[in-house]
Amino acid sequence: MKQLIMGCLLAIAALPLWGQEDFPTKPVTLVVATPAGGITDKVIRLMARSLQARWNQPVMVDNRAGAAGNIASAYVAKAVPDGYTLLVSAGPFAINPSLFRSLPFNTQKDFTPIALICTSYSVLLVNESFPAKTYAEFVNMARNPADPLVVASPGNGTAQHLGIELLRAASKLSINHVPYKGGAPAMNDLLAGHVKVLMAGMGDASPHLKSGKIRALAVTGKSRSSLLPNVATFSELGVMDFDASGWVGLHAPAGISPAILAKINRDVVATLGEPAVRQAMAAMDVEPRPTSLPEFRQYMDVQFSKWKEAVDLSGAKVD
Repeated sequence: MKQLIMGCLLAIAALPLWGQEDFPTKPVTLVVATPAGGITDKVIRLMARSLQARWNQPVMVDNRAGAAGNIASAYVAKAVPDGYTLLVSAGPFAINPSLFRSLPFNTQKDFTPIALICTSYSVLLVNESFPAKTYAEFVNMARNPADPLVVASPGNGTAQHLGIELLRAASKLSINHVPYKGGAPAMNDLLAGHVKVLMAGMGDASPHLKSGKIRALAVTGKSRSSLLPNVATFSELGVMDFDASGWVGLHAPAGISPAILAKINRDVVATLGEPAVRQAMAAMDVEPRPTSLPEFRQYMDVQFSKWKEAVDLSGAKVD
């Protein structure tokens, strides 16, 4: 009997390790809150290919755009917390609890942080036909209450949207914000001249910066972008001392096994260390940000707090 009890105890002790090493045994779905073609989609498809090779299981990308990311979040919040359905989280995930009056889920209770993937700057862009050549000229054009300036963003709740609201408040601008359903369609309309001003993620902007069809007036971040070393930051311009940079990460539904959580985090960190992945991200002008589980939890706490302060400062709200 003693041997039987010891055998059972050893089997129970081995369960978390077994669960960690055995995952995944079937396809994994990464749910993206933006349309195909934008920087978040490109980054996660890069990660999916690498994780698929590492896991020897299909890793599928499911684009569920709309409602500032809340459609994707609501879908994953209701998923079985077994690690096979994960949310590709980004800026709106941390902004929306402060921006929306109500959400069909509790962002901080219904999800578990897994891993930060990357961060990136945002940049204020204008079409080549736009008269302003500098941020100061842009401000002069945007202070006419009789003719508000139309400024686009990748969508409500994005870091770029809130960056526009912060600029509006800091520089006392007269602006009409036009949200798109993702960075790719917004950039396409800027290039075509359908909109003249866009606050974009650097990853969406970088493929077009040398085309001559768009100009950068200023970038977010505490330091200048290596891609645009001659373009000042908003902080340098004295506009706002605020980092409205974007990020991409992974969240699971609450209740996921700690063993599977640790397994996914470890594999994402390993993937971010692959030279091919780092080179591909550098080409998109996004910075890989491998983090431990405690580091990403702390990062998210800062994001929720920072964006709440920014929403309160800007007065932005979405019904």
